Amino acid sequence: MTGYLHVVIDQMQVYRSAAPAIAALLRSTDRPTVLDLASGAGGPWPRLLTQISAAGATTSVTLSDLQPNAAAAIRFRAEPGFQYAHHSVSALDVPATPDGVWTIFSGLHHFSRAQVRNILIAAQRRRIGFGAFEATQRSARGLLVTMFIPLLVLAMMPRVRPRRWGTLLLTYLPPVVPLAIWWDGVSSTLRTHTADELRTLVREIAEPGYTWNVEEVSFSGAPLPVLQLIGRVQLT
Repeated sequence: MTGYLHVVIDQMQVYRSAAPAIAALLRSTDRPTVLDLASGAGGPWPRLLTQISAAGATTSVTLSDLQPNAAAAIRFRAEPGFQYAHHSVSALDVPATPDGVWTIFSGLHHFSRAQVRNILIAAQRRRIGFGAFEATQRSARGLLVTMFIPLLVLAMMPRVRPRRWGTLLLTYLPPVVPLAIWWDGVSSTLRTHTADELRTLVREIAEPGYTWNVEEVSFSGAPLPVLQLIGRVQLT
């Protein structure tokens, strides 16, 4: 499932609108590094790194996960500017790191409201730039979009690496993998925090010297806007 998500996010460039936001965060910090949380198989990276560079920022990226993806760790070892943490990293208890930027792609919906609150408070108190991006939307339109997931799985699964013949067999005969990923997509959609819910949350935790912004960014060709939650140290 994580391999499919990496391929579909990369090929469809679902998060290309995140590049300017992350570039702006990187320019506002003295240490332009990114710690990506809940990375899975890599999400929008490394294509996103190229887009960030085009937006005028340079960075190195450390991918991490509660359960590190071994195949992704091997793949990113060969990608310039990347490393994948081999040890477990929980977004709810991020180890002490130098100042930089934390990102989460397609991961915020895995956490309850209380857990999201704790993640945001941690970034705010440590004065770390933060960006969370969600391509799902808890709405009738969002649920309608999930109906196309099985077709995308049929088209994209042969591109997932490493290629496993057992996985391909269960993709087409019988179509177990498309149904499983469709159900995961529906579940994720129903768990996605809305923009209004996140705006209420950041108002509750707001502290002087740190600003939060929540918006839905639409772009050509995308069936849904991308939800962006950005936190940064307020410039004086």
